[in-house]
Order: sequence, then structure tokens, then C-alpha cells
Amino acid sequence: MNLLDNKLDDYKQAYHDIEIPEELAAVTEQAIERGKLHRKRAQARTRWLKHAGVSAAAVFVLFTVSVNTIPAFASALENVPGLGKLVKILQFNKGSAGGGTPQDAVDVSFITVQKQGVRENIILNFTQDNEVQQNASSFHVSFTEYPNTMTFAVGGARKFSAVKDFETLKQSPYIEDAYEIISLDDSLVRFNVTFKEAIAYKVKEYKQPAQVVITISPKEVTPEEQQPVYSVRTASVPYGEALGAMEEALLFADNMRVLKDKQGGYFVEAGYYRTEAEAQEKMKQLQNEFGVVEPLFVEKRGYLEVPGGIEAR
Repeated sequence: MNLLDNKLDDYKQAYHDIEIPEELAAVTEQAIERGKLHRKRAQARTRWLKHAGVSAAAVFVLFTVSVNTIPAFASALENVPGLGKLVKILQFNKGSAGGGTPQDAVDVSFITVQKQGVRENIILNFTQDNEVQQNASSFHVSFTEYPNTMTFAVGGARKFSAVKDFETLKQSPYIEDAYEIISLDDSLVRFNVTFKEAIAYKVKEYKQPAQVVITISPKEVTPEEQQPVYSVRTASVPYGEALGAMEEALLFADNMRVLKDKQGGYFVEAGYYRTEAEAQEKMKQLQNEFGVVEPLFVEKRGYLEVPGGIEAR
């Protein structure tokens, strides 16, 4: 391990030890009102960049660091409550929100988890040309259920060093899995975090330095809210270009998402429905009206159930 690696580890530990004061949220939330990402096949990539800036489900801090200024920067942090200047508390529309500004050459560098009682903060840190990033890159976060999943997208990101920290995320009592999603755009990083239980979430964006904080905590759901659903989905495939092609074929579906199954395969879901009849009708519509040629299936799934693997016939 070289000197820069040692400094980065020291910085990560110092940052992990910093507590975000609850008073900050109490003050700002009183001043902000509580508040879908429609993508079409021909506009898919440009719309990702346009909307790369939303959030949902937990506590997540976007933070850029210069490894050349770690000692001075870490020292300065000791006197900065909340770690930055609050830009906004994100408002969500149907589980989606976003923020940040378009930037390039970003490295999503490392992820840490910070515990505050029953709450947890998932902290995503990133660098830009080895300089502290003062404003968050365009980012998008969406939260969906069956299973409870947060999908993150960071625009202008050309490296994803934080993949190595997924194991840290999975040590959280609330997190079932964390995994990267393939992107056919080389300036877009995407990944999913799947939760073991129902969660409440808040998302805040900061500047100077750039931060996005997503705070998660457990919440209660009624039995009615946990009734099974019927997913319209593709077969499972390995991580790779075939998965990207499947996603492009279904980008116009209103509730499309990419998920990982129990066996480690990946698939594209075109939405889920309360009855099997609705799911079957949607599947026929996709095939007959929209010309989807990918084999589609209907899968019954429980509230927190991780999807099963399905082989193409």
C-alpha cells in the first residue's frame, strides 16, 4: 500500500467519525415544502444526463476529496458542523428526485456507512481531477418496492472506484445487497442498493464541499401494503452488453428498472402489478403494440422477496 493509500484510509476514518447534527435537519426541514422519470428509447442517453440529479430512500453523502490535500482538509472538517452548506432537501415525485450540476471526469471514489442510533447514513465520496468538488455532480436517485431498492445514477462519472466498498454497505443491518448496473454511456455510473426491510428516507444536497446525504431508518408497513405483486420481466442474463440491450428495448416502459436475482443474474423489469391479469395484459401490450422481441415473463413476488432467476425458453 503506497503513501496516498494510507492517507486516503486515514481520511476515510476521520470522515466516518464525524457526526451530522440532527439539529441541522430540524431547522432546514421547516423551511422547505414536501414535494418520473419518463424515458423514451430514442432519447434514453440524453435524458439520463438531463435528469442525472435525483434522490430517494436513506442517507447518502456525495463528497469529493483531493488526496493531495487530505491532512489540511480533514483538519478543516473538524470545525464544520454538517460538513457543508445545505443546498436543499430534495422533494420526491413518485419516488424520484435529483440535484447537482452537470460536470465531467468524476470518480465515485469510496463509500462509507455512518450509524446514528436506528438511523444510518450511506456516504458516497468522489473526486474530480484530484480536486475537492465544491458542487455535487448531477445525480439521480429513485426508490422502488418489491424489493425495496434504491437506484443511484451519477452523471459525468468516468470511474467507479467505490465498487470495492459494496461489501461495507452489505454489513449494514438494513442492506441486503449492493451492485453496479451496466450503462451504455461511458460518463454515467449507476448502482442499486437493496434493503432487507421497509425504510424511511431523507435526502439532502450540500455544497462547499459537494455532499448528498441520504438518511435511512426503519418504518412500519401494514399487511395491506405487503400484498404480493406480479412483475413483468425479462429472463436473467449475466452482467454485460446483453443486459444493456434488454434495457434499451424497454426504456419506454414507465416503471422500467434493472435488478439482480438470487442466483446473481440480472434482468430488466417493465413494471409490477397487483393482479396477474394486469401483468399479463401489460406483457401482451409490450409485445404486440410496442414490438418488444425479448422474451417476457410474469413473476409473482412478495414485498421484500429478492427476485428469482428465470432462464430463457
